[in-house]
Amino acid sequence: MLVAVATLGVTLARPASRAGQGAADGLTGSSGTDAPAQAGGQSANPSANPSVNPSASLSKPSSSAKPGQNPPPTGYAPGKPPSASGFPDGTNTGVPAGTALTTYTGPCTVTANNTVIDAKIVNCDLDIHAQGVTVKRSKVNGTLLTPEKTGYSFTLEDSEVNAPEIQLWAVGATNVTVRRANIHGGDTAVYCNANCDIRDSWLHGQRLAASAPWHLNGFLANESPGGRTNAVMVHNTIVCDAAPNGAGGCTGDVNLFGDFGPVSYVTVDNNLFGAYTGMSYCFYGGSTTGKPYDADHIVFVNNVLQRGTNKKCGEYGPVTAFDSSRPGNQWANNVWDDGTSVGPVR
Repeated sequence: MLVAVATLGVTLARPASRAGQGAADGLTGSSGTDAPAQAGGQSANPSANPSVNPSASLSKPSSSAKPGQNPPPTGYAPGKPPSASGFPDGTNTGVPAGTALTTYTGPCTVTANNTVIDAKIVNCDLDIHAQGVTVKRSKVNGTLLTPEKTGYSFTLEDSEVNAPEIQLWAVGATNVTVRRANIHGGDTAVYCNANCDIRDSWLHGQRLAASAPWHLNGFLANESPGGRTNAVMVHNTIVCDAAPNGAGGCTGDVNLFGDFGPVSYVTVDNNLFGAYTGMSYCFYGGSTTGKPYDADHIVFVNNVLQRGTNKKCGEYGPVTAFDSSRPGNQWANNVWDDGTSVGPVR
């Protein structure tokens, strides 16, 4: 039995939050689809595969785009051809083994530019109101966020973010760089308002409060301030795997929605999409029926999608709302975990 948690064409309202973040939802208006009411299937378990150094998968940027294609964002390094093994998991993300952690005693709202938080246990939500902040070799028991539409920025590397059960993102929202991180908790692992570069990381383990009508995401973008989202995701394991509660549940692994503006210039390359029948689709491509905006310049290449127990990745299928006719949109070399091809679906 399925319980509807989506209403066709409804525009999302931005929930109140401590740092002015935007909508924490994505599913409302998603082609009239419903979030499954019962958990089931399998979620991404890359640990079953031999671990590798994720950074070794990155190659030199392409010198030029093929005729008729648009180049990916500046600084983008393409991933390797798709393979179902060697993706990030608990063995090659998070705090490196042997790191001695001490309790963080600094401010929870960081206002000093170029602050470095290294080898710490942070027992609060970190609000970044500064530029060039680095959190490395640390565990954050809370969220890690910059406000939307600001010049504040941070880098998260070789760290774990353990967000609480909250209708807010674990990591986001503007000018975010992530490397080899283990990110879980919140209703969304990573939310990108603008300028996000996520690589070699494990996004999973969202949290859904009992009876809460929340719509959960592995990665979410639903606006593009100034006309560009500018997001790059390379060689990550991404899954939305929280069990539905009858009122809310997982939308998908990577969700691009035109809620508050068109999502644009997003590159998704050489990632593992975890299968789970407790979510609708593994990938929403930015052109959902009923949304006010369509996406453009969405590059979806070299990705691996798990089939899962129902052989469809999500409850209803692997992909929806990807419009190949939109300017700059590219779909190439995406496969199931058995090596067969996966095509785009509008």
